[in-house]
Amino acid sequence: MFLVPTSWELTSLVCKLFLYFGTASMAGGSFCLWLYNDGRRQFFKKVIVYIILGAFLGLLGTAVNYFVQVGLINARGLTGMFDWDMASLLLETQLGEVTSLRLTGFTVALASGLLCFRKTIRLLQPPQQSSYRILLIANSIAFLLIAFSFTKGGHISILSEIARIAIVLHLFAFSTWIGSLFPLLLLTNSTELGLLQRLMRQFGDQALKIVIILAGAGMLMLLELLDSPVELYTTPYGLALSLKLLLVLVTLGAAAINKLVLVPAIL
Repeated sequence: MFLVPTSWELTSLVCKLFLYFGTASMAGGSFCLWLYNDGRRQFFKKVIVYIILGAFLGLLGTAVNYFVQVGLINARGLTGMFDWDMASLLLETQLGEVTSLRLTGFTVALASGLLCFRKTIRLLQPPQQSSYRILLIANSIAFLLIAFSFTKGGHISILSEIARIAIVLHLFAFSTWIGSLFPLLLLTNSTELGLLQRLMRQFGDQALKIVIILAGAGMLMLLELLDSPVELYTTPYGLALSLKLLLVLVTLGAAAINKLVLVPAIL
């Protein structure tokens, strides 16, 4: 029987999408600023705005999701979200710890992004790596805080250290791969064909490695989360994991096509 999601569930889903988009834009944007850029100031400005937007949406999604959980616990409708006594009480729980880590991470990314953007628009020449080194360092710290939050909540929090490392690697690989797509799209506007070819070739090599890490970390998590492979298709949780595994395989296939077909076609 098909169940229609409640407004709470839909809001929580949107918040999670904001969280993942924010993490991906931060990781992928920083990755491309570091290794895959054409040196144009316009490229840097757009990627930094992309990171700022992601950090803002991640911050918004994390904050709203916290109050959604407050509302769910209160079961008093929309007004239940703003029960400050309950909200203060939940800050001492696992939910509060996870939320605090994510809010801190996105705040660091947002603040460093705004400072770097302000500095970039004042430059009269293309930015050097020293111009955005602080942004890369800040985003690395922000990502680690957000990644650590995933080890503190849900099923992962009671699993072994291997499972916790696996979720961090899984998040890193997913965020870097997906988050790099928009900066790479910007690179296709470059008039330097030779540079574009070199960068796409390099990314094709790195992307396949990243997706292999994604798949490997995902398999480690499956082994830790399930008592038997049969649970993949006999339990609701297993079916959800199977869907995620299918998406990983699709991503792995896309990475292979990119490296073996698409990139050679433009070289």
